[in-house]
Amino acid sequence: MDWVTSVDIKDWLIIISTLLSPLIAVQVTKLIERGRLRRDEQMGIFKTLMATRAANLDPRHVESLNVIDVVFHGSSRRETEIRHHWKEYLDHLNDRHYPRDSWGVRRVELLVDLLHAMATFLRFDFDKTHIKNQAYYPEGYGDIEDDHTANRKALRDILTGKSALPMKITNLPQPQQSEDR
Repeated sequence: MDWVTSVDIKDWLIIISTLLSPLIAVQVTKLIERGRLRRDEQMGIFKTLMATRAANLDPRHVESLNVIDVVFHGSSRRETEIRHHWKEYLDHLNDRHYPRDSWGVRRVELLVDLLHAMATFLRFDFDKTHIKNQAYYPEGYGDIEDDHTANRKALRDILTGKSALPMKITNLPQPQQSEDR
């Protein structure tokens, strides 16, 4: 036991730090990796919402909205602000009593507010005008959506008996005349 008492405190600190440094390094690496994964998830949600902001019925858009509370769950002021904007947007999306003629305009405003809060948190220099107006959505996509909606509603009306299947009879076969006359 004499060697234990002959070791100075600085030597003990060196021994302890030598033993603990790999453990500390692993823990710091894990902490950094968790932070990187979290930021990657947040960036993925933001990218998807930005890419689909003009196509709010896109399943990826809806899925990304529904994980905001999970991915931006931190207690920072900006993450709390993001969740606040999401709650406000969700409340509007579920509001059946909002005036129908201005519902869509308000929906876009609230989505832009949400995306702007995310952009600020993720350190993108996007203003609200950029977010609102710098999305490409071909007119053909809107036409396709309108056609799908019209076809779906027409089929539903036919299947529920609300309307009949329109039919037009053409080219009726002529009765055969007998040659006995």
